[in-house]
Amino acid sequence: MKIKLILVLLFITSQFIFTQNNKNFNRNYYNSSSLDIGIANTGISFGNSRSWNGIRFNTIDDGIKEINGLNFTLWNPGDVEGSVVNGLAIGLAPAAGDINGIAFGLGTIADKDISGINLGLLASVAGGDLLGINYGGLALVSEGDINGINFGGLAQVSQGGIWGINVGGLALVSEGDISGLGIGGLALVSQSDISGINFGGLALVSEGTIQGINMGGLAQVSQGGLQGVNVGGLALVSEREILGVNLAGLAIVSENEITGINVGGLTVTGLDGIIGLNMTLGKLMSESEVTGINVGVYKTEAYELKGMNISVAWTEINELNGFSFASYNRIKGVQNGLTIGIVNFAEILNGLQIGLINIAENNPAPFKILPFFNANF
Repeated sequence: MKIKLILVLLFITSQFIFTQNNKNFNRNYYNSSSLDIGIANTGISFGNSRSWNGIRFNTIDDGIKEINGLNFTLWNPGDVEGSVVNGLAIGLAPAAGDINGIAFGLGTIADKDISGINLGLLASVAGGDLLGINYGGLALVSEGDINGINFGGLAQVSQGGIWGINVGGLALVSEGDISGLGIGGLALVSQSDISGINFGGLALVSEGTIQGINMGGLAQVSQGGLQGVNVGGLALVSEREILGVNLAGLAIVSENEITGINVGGLTVTGLDGIIGLNMTLGKLMSESEVTGINVGVYKTEAYELKGMNISVAWTEINELNGFSFASYNRIKGVQNGLTIGIVNFAEILNGLQIGLINIAENNPAPFKILPFFNANF
């Protein structure tokens, strides 16, 4: 029986390669001890084989080169710079230079890219890009782009762009663009553009433009402009143009123009102009022109007004070209058109005033101040 057992063992070892390299690990040497059952680096490997095709089980990956197939690694990795794992990477923290395929562990780590289906129960961290379907129980963190279908339990943080379907329990934060469907429980923050369909529980904040269908629970803030359908629970604020359908609970404010359908609860302020259908319970204000159909329940204040204006309380402008209805219409320059109110005042009247008191400074006495109506054509 003993002879038969010895013969079987000799037969097995003659068919497979057994490699055992014992090197003391330090910063200059890798522990490459492994029991390899296979031929030409193909088969089943137990240990720190540096290149392998097939099935590989190891405690700590260190100094590996290329693994193709199933790679199971138990503990925190050593030096894996420049390595590649293609296939299925499973472990406490599977790591490589690049991981292509399916990666699963408490954390997944790559010096460069992770591509495919990537599941980090705590986090997924890439020195390059995260590409494909990516899940980080707490976070996805990339020094490159995050592209695909991406979920970070707390956040997604990218030094590149975030593209695709992107969800961050608290936030999406990118130094590049955020494009596609973006949801941040608290915020979306980009140093570049935000485009697509985007929702931030508190805010969308961009140093570029915000384009598409965009909602900030409290606010949208952009240095580059807002374009599309823009909703801010409290405010829309931009250093450049706001264009499209724009709704804010309290205020729409732009240092440039506001164009489209613009509804602000307390104020719509476009310093370089407000154009379109413009409505607020408070104040419409521009240092330039207000053009279109304008409804400011409290006040409309602009340099020039073109079109139709309705202000329950007060209108104060330098030039009118069109129609204004308000309790008090004050035209500090030229009125070309019609005003209706309790009190109407114009420095230069070229048109008609209808109200209780009508003042046209350019009319001769006794026609400067008249009840009911005043005119100059």
